Formats: sequence, structure tokens, C-alpha cells
Amino acid sequence: MATAGKNFDIIVKEDGIYLKIINAEGAERSTRQEITDAVDGYGIKDVDYITLSEAAKSTDPEVVVKISNSTSIMQVAESAAVEISDDRMQVHIIFQEPVNRGKLMSLDDVMQLLQENKVSPNKDLVQSVLANRRYGRKILIAEGTEPVNGTDGFLQFHFDRSNIKPKPKIMEDGTVNFKQLDMFRLCNRGDVLVTSIPAKDGTDGVDVYGNIVPAPKTRPAAVIPRGKGTVLSPDGLHLLADVSGQLLLTEGKINISPHLEIAGNVDNSTGDVDFNGQVTVRGNVVSGFTVKAQGNIEVFGVCEAAKLISEEGSIVLGNGVQGADKGELSAAQDITAKFIESCKVTAGGNITTDSIRKSTIKCDGSVTVTGKNGLLVGGNLVAGEKLVATTIGSPMGTLTDIEVGGSPKELNRQKELIAEFNKLKIEYEKCDKGVETLNILRKKDMLPPDKKAILVKMVNMKMVLRDKMTKLQEEIDEITRHLAVSVGTVSVKNVIRPGVRITIGNAQMTIRDELSNCRLRNNGEKITIGPNL
Repeated sequence: MATAGKNFDIIVKEDGIYLKIINAEGAERSTRQEITDAVDGYGIKDVDYITLSEAAKSTDPEVVVKISNSTSIMQVAESAAVEISDDRMQVHIIFQEPVNRGKLMSLDDVMQLLQENKVSPNKDLVQSVLANRRYGRKILIAEGTEPVNGTDGFLQFHFDRSNIKPKPKIMEDGTVNFKQLDMFRLCNRGDVLVTSIPAKDGTDGVDVYGNIVPAPKTRPAAVIPRGKGTVLSPDGLHLLADVSGQLLLTEGKINISPHLEIAGNVDNSTGDVDFNGQVTVRGNVVSGFTVKAQGNIEVFGVCEAAKLISEEGSIVLGNGVQGADKGELSAAQDITAKFIESCKVTAGGNITTDSIRKSTIKCDGSVTVTGKNGLLVGGNLVAGEKLVATTIGSPMGTLTDIEVGGSPKELNRQKELIAEFNKLKIEYEKCDKGVETLNILRKKDMLPPDKKAILVKMVNMKMVLRDKMTKLQEEIDEITRHLAVSVGTVSVKNVIRPGVRITIGNAQMTIRDELSNCRLRNNGEKITIGPNL
């Protein structure tokens, strides 16, 4: 058995221990002290240090000398210590180098050491460590399985809950629309407002002792903050809007109000209003702004040169409208206003007001202009049923155009049909003239082959145009017959002044002299004047 030094070996033989020194040319030589320290480290007894010194001084290429009669040297086997982390999830092993080629630890030795420390080792990992053992350093030799965290339950809100100040809308061309602020959170019935996401449990781990390491407990989602106008889904995981309207967060609960109330004016502070319920404005609607609602619109202040549109309901104006020829009121049902001035007004039902000045009025029902003034002067009025007023016209003879007995929709339809008929008539006449010209050539046997195809095409076109014109004429005649038997009336309590033009059905009259407390109607042939019953 031999042990190696820098350039020497210590060899154990049956008759003693020998020192072998190799003095290779250019190689570094071991000093006497280095050789002596090595020999002493092996615990060799009865060393002949004189022989050792002489051998160390020798410059011969190879020197072999006996330095002791002893036949044994001291050896220490390889050892290892185990270190377990505080969280019991890792085990490190620290190997101590053997002395004088002492015995190395086997796989079984290491496995037994770990088992003595109550560690459940991974055999493959132990084998890998032994194949790459490094002395005096911590080496990971066993590891537990960390628990996997679950996820807490939470509420997912499907709308913006922030209280960020509304910002103007930036248009596609880069301009800024200060009227569209998206100030009100709106929703429709059936919209999903909140979803409850359930907690998801984690996975337990195992420490190096084989014990279960529980995953942290998860927290359930908070209770859905259900308020008025909302409903839970059958599984209880979704909050739905039960009505259409404004979404409100009140005292931590989600409420849906079908009624939007604006305490002040509709102006730059609110922007345009587009609401899917009923709107109440406590202040004014400033010029240039729009209030659009699916339900009723009520304005306590004045409506300036603005637009009010009620898609399914009515409009009520506590202080009327000053439209400045730019204002518009449109309601699917009735419109009620203290006064109407220089405004375009359209109603699917009735219109009731104290006065109408220089406005364009259209309604499918009746127009009633009564009250303190009861004055209708200037502009154009179309009512499907009747007009009731206190005074119509002015002493200045202001032109006031009135049509009753035909709904605006019906009258508009008639105008559209007549315009379309006239357009087709022009095309028909052009086509007829072309056919006539080609037929003259055909009769003279002068029609080229390519023109024959054109002739056939134009004849077919005449037939198509004639059929379309016939259908249009039938619809025009039907509307005309309906208007001819109109039961529309104009009733005035005080006076109708000159300058007023009245059309009832298919009859028309221009007032030349004042008429007092009377009712005008169509008797089937003309407009007649009778007492105001």
C-alpha cells in the first residue's frame, strides 16, 4: 500500500515502511519538512529521520529507502454528518475526507445514516451525491415536497368601480368631444354585474420525515353586494341587472335605478345624457346639449337650443323650451311644455302647451294650446287628430300653417311615395322613348343585331317600371282616400286671425277675416266653419 505526496510515496511492505522519492527534471521537489510532516501524519513509529533527511537531499532521479521497521500506518475512514433545515424540507450531508486512504462510505452506509436521522431519502439522489462527493461542503441529499398554495375566492366586477373624474371623449380624428363624458354608469336588464369566483384549495406537501405539510387555507369570496334592481343567478355566483337603468354603489351595495335624476343643469359638468330609463333634470338643459332617454324626460328648468329625445316615453317641460331655431323635442308619446318657442317638436301622442311661437310641430294625436295665453302663431303645425287653441295667428298677419286630420307619418309617407313615383315616371318615359326609336328602325329592317338585344332589355325594363309605378299609385290613392274622409278639426276659443292657412284632409282654407269662437272641419268637399261646441 502506498500514499502519494508532491513527488514522493510512502510504501508499506512486509518488512517495513519505505520512502520513495522521484526527482524528475524540472519538477518541483518536496522539502524535508514536507516529507517529515507527511510521515508524522501517518503515525509511523520508529522513523529513521537521518535516512529520511539524506533521501530528501539526494538529487538522484529515484531514491527508495527504508525509514521504519513498522508495518502499519494510521487510517481514518470517510465519515459524514447530516444537517436538516429548520422547516424540515431539506437535508444536507457533509462528507469528511478519509485519512490515509481510509474506507469510503457505501450507498448502504449513507442510506443507513439518513434513516437513523428519520429522513426518507431518495435513493437515486443519494447515488448521484456519492458519484460526485465533495468534502467539507453542504450537499443536498434529500428534499421534501413544498405545499402548493391555493387561491382565495374573490368578486369579479364587470364594470368600472373607480371614482375617476369623467374625461372628455377623444374622437377618431383626434378632436375632443367635451359633451361625451360617460359620466353615468348604465346597464341593461340581464347584464352580468358581478361574478363570485370560488376559492381553489391548494395541494399539501411532504417534509423530509414523510409528514404531511398542509397547504395554507384559502378564504372564500366575499358576499355579493346585492341591492335594489338586481337579482342573483340560480347558482348564486352571478349578480344580474333585473332592470335597465343607472348603476349605483350605495353603502357598499350595487343598485340599479331606472330613474336618472340630475340635480343641476345638463351642461359641461354632465355632458350629453344618454340613459336607458327615465331622466329628471332639476335645472336647465343648456344650448348644444342632448338628453336622450328610453323612458320619460322631465325638465324643471328651461330647455334652451338643445335636443330632448324620449324613445319610448313622454317629455314634460316645467318652464318650456326656447329653441332659437336649433332646439328639438322628440317623444314616442306625449309632450307637455309651459311654452314652445322656435323649436322643432315631434310627438307620437299629444302635445299640450300654453303657447307655441314660430315652431315646427308634428304629432300623431292632438295639439292643445290653452291656458293663460293659449296662443299659436307662426311656423307649421301638423296634427293627426285635432288642434284646440285660444288664439291662432297674430295682428301682423304672420303666416301660420296648420294641417290636421292626417298623421305626420301618413303625410310623410305620401310625400315619399309621390317623390318615388315621379322618379320612376322619368325613367319610364326615357325607356319608352328609346323603345319607340328602336322599333322604328326594326320596322324598316335597319336594326343592327346588337341593338335587338338592347330593345328586348328596354321592353322588359318598361314592364318592371310599370309594375312598380302601379303599386306606388295604389298606395298613394289609399292614403289620399283616407285623408279625404279625415275627421280632423281645428277649434278656437278666442280668434283666428288673417294669415293662417288651414288644411284638413284634402281641403284647404286661408283665413282672410277674423273668425271667433269657432270650429273648422272637412265635410268631404270643403272646410266648413261652425260653432265651437
